[in-house]
Amino acid sequence: MQLSKIEQFFKENLILTSIDYLLVDDKFKVVEISAGVPKFSDCPPESILNQDVSEVLPELVGIEDIVGEILQGDRKYFDYKGIARLTASNDTLYINLHIIKDHEITSNQLLIILEDVTEKMLLEQTLVQRNNELELLFSKLSASNQYIDKIIGSMADALLVTTQSGKIKTVNKAAVNLFEYNEIDLINQHLSTIIINYENQLKIIQEEVLSTGESLSDIELICHTKTGKQINVSFSCSSIPTEIPGVQDYLYIGRDITEKQIIEQERKRIEKRLFAQYVISLALADSVNLKSTLPKILLGICESLSWDIGEFWLPEINDENPQLHCLEIWVKPHLKIPEFIAVTKQTVFPLGEGLPGKVWQTGAPLWMDDVVNDGSFVRSQIAANAGICSAFAFPIQHENETLGVMSFFSCQRQEYDEHLLQTMLTIGNQIGQFMQRERAELALHQEQQQTEQLLLNILPYKIAQRLKSHPSTIADYFSEVTVMFADIVGFTNLCSRVSATELVEILNEIFSEFDQLVEKHNLEKIKTIGDAYMVVAGLPKARADHAIEIAEMALDIQTTIAQYNEETNNSLNIRIGINSGDVVAGVIGKKKFTYDLWGDTVNIASRMESHGLPGKIQVTEATYQYLRDRYLFEQRGNITIKGKGEMLTYFLTGRI
Repeated sequence: MQLSKIEQFFKENLILTSIDYLLVDDKFKVVEISAGVPKFSDCPPESILNQDVSEVLPELVGIEDIVGEILQGDRKYFDYKGIARLTASNDTLYINLHIIKDHEITSNQLLIILEDVTEKMLLEQTLVQRNNELELLFSKLSASNQYIDKIIGSMADALLVTTQSGKIKTVNKAAVNLFEYNEIDLINQHLSTIIINYENQLKIIQEEVLSTGESLSDIELICHTKTGKQINVSFSCSSIPTEIPGVQDYLYIGRDITEKQIIEQERKRIEKRLFAQYVISLALADSVNLKSTLPKILLGICESLSWDIGEFWLPEINDENPQLHCLEIWVKPHLKIPEFIAVTKQTVFPLGEGLPGKVWQTGAPLWMDDVVNDGSFVRSQIAANAGICSAFAFPIQHENETLGVMSFFSCQRQEYDEHLLQTMLTIGNQIGQFMQRERAELALHQEQQQTEQLLLNILPYKIAQRLKSHPSTIADYFSEVTVMFADIVGFTNLCSRVSATELVEILNEIFSEFDQLVEKHNLEKIKTIGDAYMVVAGLPKARADHAIEIAEMALDIQTTIAQYNEETNNSLNIRIGINSGDVVAGVIGKKKFTYDLWGDTVNIASRMESHGLPGKIQVTEATYQYLRDRYLFEQRGNITIKGKGEMLTYFLTGRI
């Protein structure tokens, strides 16, 4: 068999014949392969030639630039070692791949040499694994030999080994540092030297360790150091067999959690304060007024902060004796303290007296560790009967004004908490802003009501609503209304006998009675002109009984004047004129506007009054036609009306 040029080169240079190769042209096409190449490729042997080399060796994908540099002579070679492949029989094959361009062998072509290094790699891996195992074994042996020394000398946690009776046999440096004893002071001492009330727990811990055969962890015990400082230590405990059969020693590993517990307690307190603020904000956001939301606020603060009783004190301000009274009190359901609740509801605190009174006076929060033995606490005996220990109170403020005081009580002794008081001041300001807003809204509502009432004194309700919605000229036509004018006869003589002030008072008294009659008969008062009173029925809402209600008011006016004369010894009389027909009613102008009527019906009604007789109710033919079947009339006959000529009129004399 004739050798190829490359194979001849390998033979002359003593290169192992186990090495295979591919020859690749400048288009990266495979132009020649050795006999063993197919085992390195997933491609069938007959399809390797003339294939792109990346199809035969996928590992070349991504390094095309490097292969190009070698082909152009910019790079001498490239090695790709330890390529792992899975054969068809699921065996792992390791390959070293070398890419070169050697002008002695090839011209403008690349030589890719494939070396099967599977045995070599497996051998190396076996050697490495064996070496690692030996090192691990050596390390374990070394660790085992140094076990005691490392545990005792290197642990950051305190370590104590004791006998079954609790006598200390071994301690490490961390234990010495933690409990502030010398090692010699602890050895052969009982655990009770450093652990408070340990005797009560020792037997339980040991029995559980022995019965389960497992370590106990997170045993939190209160300890004390040589200097008497109290610390919290979390221990784990496990049993250690001794050389004596059936005898166990105990290994305790402890960690100082005093600071951790302090941090955890503070974290929980912060969470409670933040939650209290959230609850109050939520309650205020959903509330309509302070009275309805106070139970939610007191409940929210008590439950968030784990206090038992909450009170809200509201000032009653007067110049002589300002004092606080309890507007709301909340008590945890399980507390049965009716006497305390009853006394609280009946108690008032002047400025500066009692817990709420002092806070009210100073505008600053106040804390009481022991209310029973605090002489300044007014309800101390009742608090003692209720089992109350501690209290605090804070002001409800807005812009330096104290609007109220909140006080809270606990049946457990509570240590002074400055941060809690600061949080309560913030909550107090939240509530204060709400109270101030409620007061402002109430004042605004009252002012709006006053404005509304004033407007309704000038305008009918519907007209007032229209003007508020769409300020513009209003002029409405009404086809059937009845208009009445009433004038006080003898008023001119009265003016000469009394002062102007007395005169106004008389008119106000009489017209106020007329106003009540307007309300009674659901009429619309239009205006007063001097001693004349004008009223209309049938607008701004049309009604079929407009003439009847005006007639009723006219008769009631006569009765009212008669009663007034009898009570005051006066001799006033009233002249009334009534007419029915169509009018235009509305509001014109932008300043000092009034609701008024226009039209012939109004003018004729005015003429009925001015051309009437004292003590009489004069009506037109139009009004008579509305009323003739229900009332008594006396025909006056025709009278001359300016601008109208002769008109037939009647006197309304009574009801049928």
